[in-house]
Amino acid sequence: MRHGLLIALLTGGLTLNLFAGAAFASHYAVGEIPTLIGAAQAAKLTKAGVATTEDLLLKAAKPKDRKALAKASGLSSAAVMDLLRRCDLLRIKGVGPEMVLLFEASGVKSSADLAKKEAAALTAAADKANKEKKITEKPPTEPQFQDWIDQAKQLPPVIEGK
Repeated sequence: MRHGLLIALLTGGLTLNLFAGAAFASHYAVGEIPTLIGAAQAAKLTKAGVATTEDLLLKAAKPKDRKALAKASGLSSAAVMDLLRRCDLLRIKGVGPEMVLLFEASGVKSSADLAKKEAAALTAAADKANKEKKITEKPPTEPQFQDWIDQAKQLPPVIEGK
């Protein structure tokens, strides 16, 4: 039992357990998703100690932490917030970088925002945005959007303040 606790502490398990309810669905290294986090941004985040999208959620959830991360990384506060919102949407099972871009093009900025949407209206907005921007070859169906909306309603908020 003591060995398990020691291993959990050494591997950061204690920190992860604090956010266990946050239900992280998809974790990515910040350098693996250039469509969401550009190479220059990824390099700055990595230098500031943010290696994954989960790290970004953990290290930028509060306004004071976002300010500190912006200073440490050299990114603007607005850029940190935009990246944080993108990572927030990745918490939804079945949502990857391409869908995050489609959500943004459809006017959805966060999981809390998604939770307030209606599936039919979001499907129509996404179809229109996708025709204009050609984000994905296979747009989600209304039932897929409904599933993501339902998931978003169940997720605890991780972004504090504005």
